[in-house]
Amino acid sequence: MLSARTQLKDKLTALDLGADDFMIKPFHRDELLARLLALLRRRKGLNSHVVQIGDLQIDIRNKQLLVENKPVTLTRKEFEILELLAMSQGRPVEKSTLMNHLYGSNDEPEIKIIDVFICTLRKKLAEYNKGRHRIETVWGRGYALRDYEA
Repeated sequence: MLSARTQLKDKLTALDLGADDFMIKPFHRDELLARLLALLRRRKGLNSHVVQIGDLQIDIRNKQLLVENKPVTLTRKEFEILELLAMSQGRPVEKSTLMNHLYGSNDEPEIKIIDVFICTLRKKLAEYNKGRHRIETVWGRGYALRDYEA
């Protein structure tokens, strides 16, 4: 959970209600990613910095995407979106969360830029992955990266 609340009682309440972790805003992006990876490893039993979703291999540490063991060239922003979607393990990620992940609170462009990034990312994934892009629009909730074979 990300919150501006700093009181211990707020943290305890969030954790009691089911939050896996609690970070106070402002936060450093690298710490958030490290905490997400730790959660992911615990949930999935991962010992690696590589997230596998179907035939996608997302190497978080080296900032690289492989599709069927072929490297796919992504821009930094495209990879950051894919990275957050991969760490969310199929759960929808809101556009506002993606915006914050990409830009923090620094000179954010219009939120429609997320749709543009998703579109180009889908095209690149489909090009390497037999027409499948794996990024699903969850209406009213955002985007999710899905393993359709699961």
